[in-house]
Amino acid sequence: MKRGKMIILSGPSGSGKTTISHYILSKFPELKFSVSCTTRTIRPHEKHGKDYYFISKDRFISNIKKDQFAEWEEVYPQLFYGTLKSEIFKIWKTNEHILFDVDVKGGVHLKRKYPKNSLSIFIMAHSIKILKKRLITRNSEELSKIKIRLNKAEREFHYAKLFDIVLLNVNLIQTKKKAKKLVSNFLRKN
Repeated sequence: MKRGKMIILSGPSGSGKTTISHYILSKFPELKFSVSCTTRTIRPHEKHGKDYYFISKDRFISNIKKDQFAEWEEVYPQLFYGTLKSEIFKIWKTNEHILFDVDVKGGVHLKRKYPKNSLSIFIMAHSIKILKKRLITRNSEELSKIKIRLNKAEREFHYAKLFDIVLLNVNLIQTKKKAKKLVSNFLRKN
């Protein structure tokens, strides 16, 4: 099977990676979103099979044991996220390229596994204070869960150097334009 290209977007919660992912997908029809699996609870605006595959922890663990993930991580205690190999192959069978919106460690694993045909971009927030404001404004979680995400974000900043590009998201419009240019240049490259 022919391997397509991969765009890997990662960054801490609240960095803007999902907003940037949606923007990039709207600009490049040859890119398809890789739907990840998660054991977390579905949010009101999300759809199973579109945003994530929402599965039980037992099923997730079973998939790990069967070596069905290209990458996976226990991102928060008892909350697992991962990319099924079958999802990657499904997109490559259609001769399209893949866009991943994954946690930081997942992004590092994918880059290591597919170094030649991937572009990894770390979306960096200006500060933890900005991330906190964005997460509170998002209004999707309790303050205790936001604190867990912020503690994790401080550790994730150290992974930025393992990515091909670090994109500082201070102004979302400018960041989208920069991301679009990076993706365009990468997809046109042989």
